[in-house]
Amino acid sequence: MPTDALAHYLQDHLAGSVAALQLMETLADLERGRPLERKLRALHAEVTEEQQTLREILDRIQGDESRLKQVAAWLTEKMHAARLALAERAHPALARLDGLESLALGLQGKLALYRALEDAVPDEPRLGGYPFAALQARTVLQHGMVERERMDAAREAFGTAATAAAE
Repeated sequence: MPTDALAHYLQDHLAGSVAALQLMETLADLERGRPLERKLRALHAEVTEEQQTLREILDRIQGDESRLKQVAAWLTEKMHAARLALAERAHPALARLDGLESLALGLQGKLALYRALEDAVPDEPRLGGYPFAALQARTVLQHGMVERERMDAAREAFGTAATAAAE
């Protein structure tokens, strides 16, 4: 497997994790004092651990972090955070829905990363020894939590929360 293709792939996902962590912080700050804040902060801690795993793999394959990609991801998330802050004033549940949907999509990307890396292990021995199956299982649980919160936000934003609770 060409090392630079793997390094580029890992750099992209590492940059995505930078944006995701920023988004989690933004959403947690908007949810201060509510149960979702604790969930987002716990998710943040888990993704931070996984980010370190990506760095270790990059180091193992002798790849470097792409600061340019990370800065671009960070800037993109800052623009998203500003948009969420504006939306929060008019439609808090819709802002929450938007942010959680972005997180849910990112988690699906992370799941795809772990599946691809696990599949590549036989051809790339430097990927051996990482618990990709366990990381996939963890990501599925993370996505499930975000998805439940996203659907709650959708019901609230669209005025169907009372209807769903009554059913």
